[in-house]
Amino acid sequence: MSEQSSYQIKLRLKGGSGPNANWHWEIHDADGKVVKTGSAVGPEHKAFATARIAKEKLEQSQSK
Repeated sequence: MSEQSSYQIKLRLKGGSGPNANWHWEIHDADGKVVKTGSAVGPEHKAFATARIAKEKLEQSQSK
């Protein structure tokens, strides 16, 4: 059984394209409040991976 996360990742393209794309990401809690924000430059999958790592760290700190 896998645990359902209470956090949600939202990505937004701020400018550029391809390898120079500037992504802004936000992690929202179950109530829809922004818990953490950040940015990444590069393809969408790399920006999502950066946000996913931050989300996993939040989940680990929450479970302790």
